[in-house]
Amino acid sequence: MADLSYYSTESVGEILVKSLRFYCDRFSALFLPFLITSLIESVLWNLAFSLIPHFDVQPGFTENFLVQFINYLTFVTPIVVSFALISWVINALPIGLIVKYSSDILEGRPSSLISSLKRVTYKIPSLLSVGLIQGLLVILGLVLLVIPGIIMAVVFSLAIQAAIIEDSGIIESLRKSKKLVAKRPLKAFSILLFTFLLTTLGGAVGETLCSRLIIVEGYIRLLIISIAISAAKPLQPIALTYLYYSLSAGQKLEAERGVYPPVYSAPQQMGQKMTRIEYHPKFCYKCGQKLPSDAIYCPRCGVRVKA
Repeated sequence: MADLSYYSTESVGEILVKSLRFYCDRFSALFLPFLITSLIESVLWNLAFSLIPHFDVQPGFTENFLVQFINYLTFVTPIVVSFALISWVINALPIGLIVKYSSDILEGRPSSLISSLKRVTYKIPSLLSVGLIQGLLVILGLVLLVIPGIIMAVVFSLAIQAAIIEDSGIIESLRKSKKLVAKRPLKAFSILLFTFLLTTLGGAVGETLCSRLIIVEGYIRLLIISIAISAAKPLQPIALTYLYYSLSAGQKLEAERGVYPPVYSAPQQMGQKMTRIEYHPKFCYKCGQKLPSDAIYCPRCGVRVKA
Protein backbone atom coordinates (compact mmCIF):
# COMPACT_ATOMS: atom_id res chain seq x y z
CA MET A 1 0.00 0.00 0.00
CA ALA A 2 1.73 3.09 -1.23
CA ASP A 3 0.30 5.93 0.85
CA LEU A 4 -1.44 4.85 4.06
CA SER A 5 -2.54 8.32 5.10
CA TYR A 6 -4.45 8.71 1.83
CA TYR A 7 -7.07 6.17 2.96
CA SER A 8 -6.98 6.35 6.75
CA THR A 9 -9.29 9.32 7.45
CA GLU A 10 -11.95 8.88 4.75
CA SER A 11 -15.58 9.24 5.87
CA VAL A 12 -18.46 7.07 4.69
CA GLY A 13 -19.56 9.80 2.29
CA GLU A 14 -16.09 10.08 0.75
CA ILE A 15 -15.83 6.30 0.38
CA LEU A 16 -19.21 6.09 -1.35
CA VAL A 17 -18.48 9.02 -3.68
CA LYS A 18 -15.10 7.56 -4.70
CA SER A 19 -16.63 4.11 -5.13
CA LEU A 20 -19.41 5.48 -7.31
CA ARG A 21 -16.91 7.39 -9.45
CA PHE A 22 -14.73 4.27 -9.71
CA TYR A 23 -17.75 2.20 -10.78
CA CYS A 24 -19.01 4.72 -13.33
CA ASP A 25 -15.57 4.94 -14.96
CA ARG A 26 -15.48 1.14 -15.40
CA PHE A 27 -19.18 0.30 -15.65
CA SER A 28 -18.99 -2.12 -18.58
CA ALA A 29 -16.28 -4.24 -16.92
CA LEU A 30 -17.84 -4.35 -13.45
CA PHE A 31 -21.47 -4.78 -14.49
CA LEU A 32 -21.08 -7.98 -16.54
CA PRO A 33 -20.01 -10.44 -13.76
CA PHE A 34 -22.99 -9.48 -11.60
CA LEU A 35 -25.39 -9.64 -14.54
CA ILE A 36 -24.36 -13.26 -15.18
CA THR A 37 -24.78 -14.27 -11.53
CA SER A 38 -28.08 -12.35 -11.24
CA LEU A 39 -29.48 -14.29 -14.19
CA ILE A 40 -28.40 -17.57 -12.57
CA GLU A 41 -29.96 -16.45 -9.28
CA SER A 42 -33.21 -15.52 -11.03
CA VAL A 43 -33.48 -19.00 -12.55
CA LEU A 44 -32.71 -20.58 -9.15
CA TRP A 45 -35.32 -18.51 -7.31
CA ASN A 46 -37.85 -19.23 -10.05
CA LEU A 47 -37.20 -22.92 -9.37
CA ALA A 48 -37.45 -22.36 -5.59
CA PHE A 49 -40.85 -20.64 -5.87
CA SER A 50 -42.11 -23.43 -8.10
CA LEU A 51 -41.32 -25.88 -5.27
CA ILE A 52 -43.19 -23.82 -2.68
CA PRO A 53 -46.92 -24.66 -2.54
CA HIS A 54 -49.53 -21.92 -2.38
CA PHE A 55 -50.92 -21.22 1.09
CA ASP A 56 -54.57 -20.19 1.28
CA VAL A 57 -55.20 -17.68 4.04
CA GLN A 58 -58.56 -18.48 5.59
CA PRO A 59 -60.63 -15.94 7.54
CA GLY A 60 -60.51 -16.30 11.29
CA PHE A 61 -57.75 -17.61 13.56
CA THR A 62 -58.45 -21.18 14.56
CA GLU A 63 -56.34 -23.96 16.00
CA ASN A 64 -56.53 -25.83 12.70
CA PHE A 65 -55.26 -22.75 10.81
CA LEU A 66 -52.32 -22.39 13.24
CA VAL A 67 -51.33 -26.05 12.77
CA GLN A 68 -51.50 -25.70 8.97
CA PHE A 69 -49.43 -22.50 9.06
CA ILE A 70 -46.72 -24.09 11.25
CA ASN A 71 -46.58 -27.12 8.92
CA TYR A 72 -46.32 -24.78 5.93
CA LEU A 73 -43.43 -22.85 7.50
CA THR A 74 -41.71 -26.11 8.44
CA PHE A 75 -41.79 -27.16 4.79
CA VAL A 76 -40.99 -23.77 3.22
CA THR A 77 -38.21 -22.48 5.53
CA PRO A 78 -35.57 -25.12 4.61
CA ILE A 79 -36.20 -24.45 0.89
CA VAL A 80 -35.84 -20.68 1.26
CA VAL A 81 -32.75 -20.98 3.48
CA SER A 82 -31.10 -23.46 1.11
CA PHE A 83 -31.64 -21.30 -1.97
CA ALA A 84 -30.59 -18.15 -0.08
CA LEU A 85 -27.36 -19.88 0.91
CA ILE A 86 -26.72 -21.01 -2.67
CA SER A 87 -27.27 -17.44 -3.88
CA TRP A 88 -24.86 -16.10 -1.25
CA VAL A 89 -22.15 -18.55 -2.30
CA ILE A 90 -22.67 -17.78 -6.00
CA ASN A 91 -22.31 -14.05 -5.31
CA ALA A 92 -18.94 -14.64 -3.62
CA LEU A 93 -17.35 -15.28 -7.03
CA PRO A 94 -18.12 -11.91 -8.73
CA ILE A 95 -17.45 -10.12 -5.44
CA GLY A 96 -13.99 -11.70 -5.25
CA LEU A 97 -13.32 -10.78 -8.87
CA ILE A 98 -14.37 -7.13 -8.35
CA VAL A 99 -12.34 -6.90 -5.13
CA LYS A 100 -9.21 -8.15 -6.92
CA TYR A 101 -9.74 -5.82 -9.86
CA SER A 102 -10.41 -2.82 -7.57
CA SER A 103 -7.46 -3.53 -5.26
CA ASP A 104 -5.04 -3.81 -8.18
CA ILE A 105 -6.11 -0.41 -9.48
CA LEU A 106 -6.10 1.23 -6.04
CA GLU A 107 -2.57 -0.04 -5.41
CA GLY A 108 -1.39 1.23 -8.80
CA ARG A 109 -0.92 -2.13 -10.48
CA PRO A 110 -1.92 -2.57 -14.15
CA SER A 111 -5.09 -4.61 -14.25
CA SER A 112 -7.95 -5.79 -16.42
CA LEU A 113 -10.97 -7.93 -15.67
CA ILE A 114 -9.43 -10.88 -17.52
CA SER A 115 -6.10 -10.67 -15.64
CA SER A 116 -7.97 -10.33 -12.32
CA LEU A 117 -10.06 -13.38 -13.23
CA LYS A 118 -6.90 -15.40 -13.85
CA ARG A 119 -5.37 -14.33 -10.53
CA VAL A 120 -8.50 -15.01 -8.53
CA THR A 121 -9.17 -18.45 -10.07
CA TYR A 122 -6.90 -20.26 -7.60
CA LYS A 123 -8.80 -18.60 -4.75
CA ILE A 124 -12.18 -19.99 -5.84
CA PRO A 125 -12.25 -22.74 -3.13
CA SER A 126 -11.45 -20.16 -0.43
CA LEU A 127 -14.00 -17.69 -1.83
CA LEU A 128 -16.73 -20.32 -1.89
CA SER A 129 -15.82 -21.43 1.66
CA VAL A 130 -15.79 -17.87 3.01
CA GLY A 131 -19.09 -17.18 1.21
CA LEU A 132 -20.58 -20.36 2.67
CA ILE A 133 -19.57 -19.52 6.25
CA GLN A 134 -20.69 -15.89 5.86
CA GLY A 135 -24.01 -17.00 4.43
CA LEU A 136 -24.63 -19.59 7.15
CA LEU A 137 -23.94 -17.12 9.96
CA VAL A 138 -25.97 -14.29 8.45
CA ILE A 139 -28.95 -16.37 7.28
CA LEU A 140 -29.20 -18.31 10.55
CA GLY A 141 -29.02 -15.03 12.46
CA LEU A 142 -31.78 -13.55 10.30
CA VAL A 143 -33.97 -16.62 10.67
CA LEU A 144 -33.57 -16.69 14.46
CA LEU A 145 -33.89 -13.06 15.58
CA VAL A 146 -33.00 -10.83 12.58
CA ILE A 147 -30.67 -8.59 14.63
CA PRO A 148 -27.94 -11.27 15.03
CA GLY A 149 -28.01 -11.74 11.26
CA ILE A 150 -27.42 -8.03 10.68
CA ILE A 151 -24.56 -8.05 13.21
CA MET A 152 -22.97 -11.05 11.47
CA ALA A 153 -23.32 -9.33 8.08
CA VAL A 154 -21.49 -6.27 9.42
CA VAL A 155 -18.80 -8.13 11.38
CA PHE A 156 -17.79 -10.38 8.47
CA SER A 157 -18.41 -7.86 5.67
CA LEU A 158 -14.68 -7.57 4.89
CA ALA A 159 -13.84 -11.28 4.90
CA ILE A 160 -13.64 -11.61 1.10
CA GLN A 161 -11.49 -8.46 0.93
CA ALA A 162 -9.09 -10.03 3.44
CA ALA A 163 -9.02 -13.31 1.52
CA ILE A 164 -8.22 -11.58 -1.79
CA ILE A 165 -6.02 -8.63 -0.77
CA GLU A 166 -4.03 -10.30 2.02
CA ASP A 167 -4.26 -13.80 0.53
CA SER A 168 -5.48 -14.99 3.94
CA GLY A 169 -6.95 -18.37 4.76
CA ILE A 170 -10.63 -18.89 5.54
CA ILE A 171 -10.51 -18.52 9.33
CA GLU A 172 -7.87 -15.78 9.17
CA SER A 173 -10.03 -13.80 6.70
CA LEU A 174 -13.02 -13.97 9.03
CA ARG A 175 -10.84 -12.99 12.00
CA LYS A 176 -9.28 -10.10 10.07
CA SER A 177 -12.70 -8.78 9.08
CA LYS A 178 -13.93 -8.94 12.66
CA LYS A 179 -10.84 -7.11 13.93
CA LEU A 180 -11.05 -4.31 11.37
CA VAL A 181 -14.81 -3.78 11.59
CA ALA A 182 -14.58 -3.59 15.39
CA LYS A 183 -12.73 -0.27 14.94
CA ARG A 184 -15.49 1.39 12.86
CA PRO A 185 -18.64 -0.79 12.93
CA LEU A 186 -20.89 2.16 12.06
CA LYS A 187 -18.91 2.77 8.86
CA ALA A 188 -19.35 -0.83 7.71
CA PHE A 189 -23.05 -0.81 8.66
CA SER A 190 -23.67 2.48 6.83
CA ILE A 191 -22.04 1.22 3.64
CA LEU A 192 -23.95 -2.08 3.77
CA LEU A 193 -27.24 -0.28 4.44
CA PHE A 194 -26.74 2.24 1.62
CA THR A 195 -25.78 -0.42 -0.94
CA PHE A 196 -28.65 -2.69 0.19
CA LEU A 197 -31.15 0.14 -0.27
CA LEU A 198 -29.62 0.92 -3.67
CA THR A 199 -29.97 -2.71 -4.76
CA THR A 200 -33.56 -2.78 -3.48
CA LEU A 201 -34.24 0.39 -5.45
CA GLY A 202 -32.81 -1.30 -8.54
CA GLY A 203 -35.22 -4.21 -8.09
CA ALA A 204 -38.13 -1.79 -7.64
CA VAL A 205 -37.17 0.04 -10.83
CA GLY A 206 -37.10 -3.28 -12.69
CA GLU A 207 -40.53 -4.24 -11.33
CA THR A 208 -41.96 -0.84 -12.29
CA LEU A 209 -40.54 -1.12 -15.80
CA CYS A 210 -42.08 -4.58 -16.23
CA SER A 211 -45.44 -3.25 -15.03
CA ARG A 212 -45.29 -0.36 -17.51
CA LEU A 213 -44.46 -2.78 -20.35
CA ILE A 214 -47.19 -5.18 -19.10
CA ILE A 215 -44.73 -8.04 -18.70
CA VAL A 216 -46.38 -10.09 -15.97
CA GLU A 217 -44.21 -13.22 -15.94
CA GLY A 218 -41.63 -15.21 -17.87
CA TYR A 219 -37.91 -15.00 -18.51
CA ILE A 220 -38.12 -11.55 -20.12
CA ARG A 221 -39.38 -10.20 -16.81
CA LEU A 222 -36.53 -11.98 -14.97
CA LEU A 223 -34.02 -10.52 -17.43
CA ILE A 224 -35.25 -6.95 -16.95
CA ILE A 225 -35.26 -7.20 -13.14
CA SER A 226 -31.83 -8.90 -13.16
CA ILE A 227 -30.35 -6.10 -15.26
CA ALA A 228 -31.78 -3.46 -12.91
CA ILE A 229 -30.44 -5.23 -9.80
CA SER A 230 -27.06 -5.98 -11.41
CA ALA A 231 -26.56 -2.29 -12.16
CA ALA A 232 -26.49 -1.56 -8.40
CA LYS A 233 -24.71 -4.64 -7.02
CA PRO A 234 -21.05 -3.86 -7.93
CA LEU A 235 -21.01 -0.74 -5.76
CA GLN A 236 -20.97 -2.77 -2.54
CA PRO A 237 -17.72 -4.75 -3.06
CA ILE A 238 -16.02 -1.60 -4.40
CA ALA A 239 -17.07 0.48 -1.38
CA LEU A 240 -16.10 -2.30 1.05
CA THR A 241 -12.70 -2.55 -0.65
CA TYR A 242 -12.18 1.18 -0.08
CA LEU A 243 -13.28 0.66 3.54
CA TYR A 244 -10.84 -2.23 3.93
CA TYR A 245 -7.94 -0.04 2.83
CA SER A 246 -9.17 2.79 5.05
CA LEU A 247 -9.34 0.65 8.20
CA SER A 248 -6.12 -1.24 7.40
CA ALA A 249 -4.31 2.04 6.78
CA GLY A 250 -5.49 3.48 10.08
CA GLN A 251 -4.34 0.35 11.90
CA LYS A 252 -0.88 0.44 10.30
CA LEU A 253 -0.47 4.17 10.86
CA GLU A 254 -1.16 3.72 14.57
CA ALA A 255 1.55 1.09 14.78
CA GLU A 256 4.06 3.10 12.72
CA ARG A 257 3.55 6.41 14.48
CA GLY A 258 3.91 5.08 18.00
CA VAL A 259 0.39 5.72 19.31
CA TYR A 260 0.33 3.75 22.54
CA PRO A 261 -2.10 3.80 25.47
CA PRO A 262 -0.86 5.22 28.79
CA VAL A 263 0.78 2.79 31.20
CA TYR A 264 1.55 2.95 34.94
CA SER A 265 4.86 2.47 36.72
CA ALA A 266 4.89 0.20 39.75
CA PRO A 267 5.32 1.87 43.21
CA GLN A 268 8.91 1.82 44.50
CA GLN A 269 7.93 1.70 48.20
CA MET A 270 4.99 0.53 50.26
CA GLY A 271 2.20 3.11 50.40
CA GLN A 272 3.16 4.91 47.20
CA LYS A 273 0.63 5.24 44.40
CA MET A 274 1.21 4.02 40.88
CA THR A 275 2.57 6.78 38.65
CA ARG A 276 0.94 7.27 35.26
CA ILE A 277 3.37 7.43 32.33
CA GLU A 278 1.99 8.68 29.01
CA TYR A 279 3.48 8.02 25.60
CA HIS A 280 3.18 11.03 23.35
CA PRO A 281 2.38 10.36 19.69
CA LYS A 282 5.31 11.09 17.43
CA PHE A 283 3.15 12.09 14.46
CA CYS A 284 -0.29 13.66 14.00
CA TYR A 285 -2.80 10.89 13.23
CA LYS A 286 -4.69 13.20 10.84
CA CYS A 287 -2.11 15.00 8.70
CA GLY A 288 1.13 13.14 9.53
CA GLN A 289 3.00 16.20 10.90
CA LYS A 290 5.94 15.37 13.20
CA LEU A 291 5.08 16.54 16.73
CA PRO A 292 7.16 18.12 19.49
CA SER A 293 7.48 15.94 22.59
CA ASP A 294 5.13 18.17 24.63
CA ALA A 295 2.55 18.83 21.90
CA ILE A 296 -1.13 18.78 22.83
CA TYR A 297 -2.34 20.10 19.47
CA CYS A 298 -0.89 19.51 16.01
CA PRO A 299 1.00 22.64 14.88
CA ARG A 300 -0.09 22.08 11.27
CA CYS A 301 -3.80 21.14 11.33
CA GLY A 302 -4.73 22.00 14.93
CA VAL A 303 -6.27 18.65 15.86
CA ARG A 304 -5.87 17.54 19.49
CA VAL A 305 -3.27 14.77 19.64
CA LYS A 306 -3.02 14.21 23.39
CA ALA A 307 -5.96 13.34 25.63
